[in-house]
Amino acid sequence: MAFTAPSPGFSHAELQQRNYALIGLGRFLESAIWVLVLVFFSGAIVGLTFPSAEALEAGDSPLARLLWYPIYGIVAGMTLMNFAKVLRLVSRNPLIIMCVLWLGLTFFWSIDPGVTMRRSIGLLMTTMAGLAFAARYDWGEMVQHIGAAVLILCLITLMLVLLNPTRGIMQEIYPGAWRGPWAEKNYLGGIMAKGFAVMLCAFAMRPKRIWIWGPTAMLCLFMMLMSGSKTALLAMMGCFGIFLVVRVFRRFPFLRVPVIWAVIAGTAGLALIMTVGLEWALGLIGKDPTLTGRTDIWQLLAMAIQDKFWLGYGYGTFWMDPLGPSYQTREVLQWSVPTAHNGWLDSWLSGGAVIIILFGLLTLMTAIKSLTRIKTGGVETYWVVLSLFFFLLFSISESAILQQNDISWFLFTATTAKLWANDPAWWRPGSRGERRGTVARVGIHRAPGQRSLY
Repeated sequence: MAFTAPSPGFSHAELQQRNYALIGLGRFLESAIWVLVLVFFSGAIVGLTFPSAEALEAGDSPLARLLWYPIYGIVAGMTLMNFAKVLRLVSRNPLIIMCVLWLGLTFFWSIDPGVTMRRSIGLLMTTMAGLAFAARYDWGEMVQHIGAAVLILCLITLMLVLLNPTRGIMQEIYPGAWRGPWAEKNYLGGIMAKGFAVMLCAFAMRPKRIWIWGPTAMLCLFMMLMSGSKTALLAMMGCFGIFLVVRVFRRFPFLRVPVIWAVIAGTAGLALIMTVGLEWALGLIGKDPTLTGRTDIWQLLAMAIQDKFWLGYGYGTFWMDPLGPSYQTREVLQWSVPTAHNGWLDSWLSGGAVIIILFGLLTLMTAIKSLTRIKTGGVETYWVVLSLFFFLLFSISESAILQQNDISWFLFTATTAKLWANDPAWWRPGSRGERRGTVARVGIHRAPGQRSLY
């Protein structure tokens, strides 16, 4: 290879340092863009563009749709930059692509083809964003970026509550409950409960950064409590319990058998309570047996599902027309129900039994791969297990499955893609796992003494 002489006035060492600095700046800007994308998919920025929470709950703002176009452009650019890696992830996880394509195909029998087309494109871009994110970063970098986004969401919520309390705090239905830039308290509670899980995982991966993750975890806990969301509180408690179980199982092999038996006993006890003492258990946390009216919605939707059992009504269309198929549900309940408050039912309404079968297979196989990581994986195991726990838990009470422009689906896609691609285990720098050579850390070579941006 021919040697290129350094430019006049610069030594070879100076040029090398300048190149490293430019590379570092480029990586920093790319990281900042990804954090912005994560914050955007949380719905916080879009929520701030609405004049009130009531307007946000009504939804479908033309301005909000326009705001997504630059994000879609960024996602397309990031996908092209990592095109080969994205293709590899797609080839390893055909089920997730089949789910997205099937919902796109519902355009041909949709009760509102225009809505299905628009929302299918949004779902495709959300899925591509998750795939591009997974292709660009390893497990450690991915969780650190999500942690940075959670910190920004905490600051946005805190500033909104302090500067505009009538927008950041609910005034009517649940007066005093914090909602932040979202429509109501359960959104804030869910985001902060997931953020708490992210902080636990970020700490497990980078313990030396506890000065960031510790205070942010406390902020998440505080804001979740201020939201008053009982579901988020239970989720956070379950998350902490699972984190401890995984930690003991991995760090103390001699306790694995007792831990397994404890998990089995706890699961059996929970099943017993759900079977014979559900009403009593719900009363302890201030919940009624209908889960704040959710079971009433589910019973009525069961009849709507029977009308289009196999193919559904078309992606994202069931709730759009007030005089459409959702009319009977809203008429009986006497309020404008916005969603099924259940990801599985909303998916069934959109794509019929076919999408439930496809996504059920995807979920089952992902769960098996996640549990396998507890024994064979590295520190990324905490994120793999906790993220799946949160996704499945909130899919029961919220419409989190196959949702366009949604942070839950974004993160599920990214995590599932890396799992199915058998991405190598991730170990903390200098840990025994890394010294054993169990993972090959691939990235841009740094100059001697230069620290990683991540």
